[in-house]
Amino acid sequence: MMLQALIAYAERENLGDADFEPVKVTWQVEVTSAGKFAGSVVDLRAGSGNGKTPMKLIRPFTRGDDVGHGRSHFLSDNLERALLYFQKADAQKETARRPQFEFFKALLREASGKCPTERPKLHAILNFLGDEREVARSRTALAQMKAKGNENLVFAVSGERILSQPEISAFWKTKRATSPTNIKPNRGLGTRKPKFICIATGQPTDPVTTTRKVKGLWAGQGSGTNLIAFDKPSFASYRLEKALNAALSPAADVKIAASLEQLIQRGLVLDPRGDRKKSQPVFLHWTKKPLAGLDVFDLIDSGSEADIENLLRAPTLGIPPSKVEPNLFYLMTLSANSSRIVVRDWLEATLPEVEAYVAKWFEALEIINPDGTRTERAFKISRLAAALVPRKKERGFEKPDYDKLPPQLSAQLLLSALRGLPLPQTALVAAVHRQIVERREKPNSFDPKLNPSRIALIKAYLIRSPNRKETDTMTAKLDPNSKDRAYRCGQLFAVIARLQLLALGKIGSSIAERTYGGVATRPATTFGPVFTKIPAYLKKANSRFPGSGTNKQKEIESLCVSLEELGGIPQTLGLEDQGRFALGYYCQLAQYRTDRAEDEAAKKAEELPDELT
Repeated sequence: MMLQALIAYAERENLGDADFEPVKVTWQVEVTSAGKFAGSVVDLRAGSGNGKTPMKLIRPFTRGDDVGHGRSHFLSDNLERALLYFQKADAQKETARRPQFEFFKALLREASGKCPTERPKLHAILNFLGDEREVARSRTALAQMKAKGNENLVFAVSGERILSQPEISAFWKTKRATSPTNIKPNRGLGTRKPKFICIATGQPTDPVTTTRKVKGLWAGQGSGTNLIAFDKPSFASYRLEKALNAALSPAADVKIAASLEQLIQRGLVLDPRGDRKKSQPVFLHWTKKPLAGLDVFDLIDSGSEADIENLLRAPTLGIPPSKVEPNLFYLMTLSANSSRIVVRDWLEATLPEVEAYVAKWFEALEIINPDGTRTERAFKISRLAAALVPRKKERGFEKPDYDKLPPQLSAQLLLSALRGLPLPQTALVAAVHRQIVERREKPNSFDPKLNPSRIALIKAYLIRSPNRKETDTMTAKLDPNSKDRAYRCGQLFAVIARLQLLALGKIGSSIAERTYGGVATRPATTFGPVFTKIPAYLKKANSRFPGSGTNKQKEIESLCVSLEELGGIPQTLGLEDQGRFALGYYCQLAQYRTDRAEDEAAKKAEELPDELT
């Protein structure tokens, strides 16, 4: 079904002409009608600096495996094959490229004999390529512009390109149609060329021997990667070679590749500024029919709170999530393993189903902001993932170190949102670990233990956990009536941390930073030494902010009574309980921000010097 969906997308978007392909072209070499170098080379790139991107043009298609070994592309090829241009003198490479250069000219001569209208321009290019002195002038101009040998060029005669002229296109189509089938004799077939059944269309076909390469995947080869490939005898059956083991018609092949390349261009990657030489999954999505409204996948990736609110309120307003006739939604997760495409996941579902799951995803993520002023749901996948990894400096900038993310976790988060699945345990492990180990880097920097993305992910995990308890507190704000001991322990620790702030102000290493990990895992034994410091904190807080210490004493006593009623402070907390602890700790501190007097006292405490001896 995956291949059929890609073919249907290509047909819907008018993609995939088996005889032509989009290609990035960097240089335009200007030639006069007399076949002389016009004196200029045009840089076709757009943008500036390192962000320059070559122009995309449509050129006659030649299978990648057919280029090389004395062959080249038609009309547009790289500077080495079409012009014998090399950044550095290389006699060996020039010897290897010369047959390709001659083949490039041979194709031009063949086209000139069958394209009378374009013949003068083709002759002009041939005359130019046959004049070594004129070609040398163009190479000098390219060298001055620091052109690279692997960059593509196109010729223009008197300022006009002939790359996609109708007569040229008709010539190439005829040539391709009359070329011998690309099925080569092999051990299994001998000299026979039988019909195969295309695995995508189910129709008899003369299949491609090698599938068209797909470009754009991270860590893929520059020439592209193959979706279907059998490059070792152990992968083959019945002595069939290469792609004959999964027969694909030429038309289906080009449509599948064209769809993948377009979808990859607008696909989602976790770290778009990362090293493209490192493998990184790309998430492709599309629908069977064009979307008339909001793209639910884009909502996950970059949706606003207003868009999410509209999705959540649609059922209560009597607005159907989609039309009565359900559209189909597809999600495909790809990565590259050198020359091969790895399909990591495939999802096919109706659009209403996906919309319902996404609505529940955002409901599960909803959490109060650290400032206590509002709740938030619009957490992008990349933002959630960034909360699970340390940060690193790269090229002078600080960014999340996504290399430290557990394998497949980003894909699992996305699939959880789209399928309504439980979150993987690795997400909770990473979240709890970062919650414990991260420290405030500077005195006035953001407190990493109050990262709303991380707490939202913990909350979503607990909501969807198959081990969810009846006592679980899963509200977006503080639940003062919680019956969960781990949650209550988190509240209690937050109250003590606030008491210390009122008593000592902003100190180098707070009690939260020094003992959070111990209290979150072994509360019964770790709370003991913490309690011994409370009397001094209460006294100092009351001296600085009259009545504040007394208020905190009442809160501590109330929480201790509540914990005693629930069975006392636990000896240890398991993984999910550590998540509940983090949620209680976070929500209690966020709740303090909603109390103006409490918030003002905390701000003043941070400014006052420590006077406790």
